[in-house]
Amino acid sequence: MSEQQRDLTPQPNQILAEPATPQACAADLRTATEQQTAAGAARDQAVFARINAAR
Repeated sequence: MSEQQRDLTPQPNQILAEPATPQACAADLRTATEQQTAAGAARDQAVFARINAAR
């Protein structure tokens, strides 16, 4: 068989299945550069939302 069949049954979300521990949260922290990038993206999103709301 040249085509492999994909398993289409629902799979549990591994992120939601794992307990939130201090160690897991510490591993998810953003670097300073990532924080600045995220803050800039949030500002852009807020500005575009205001522009669209004003139309």
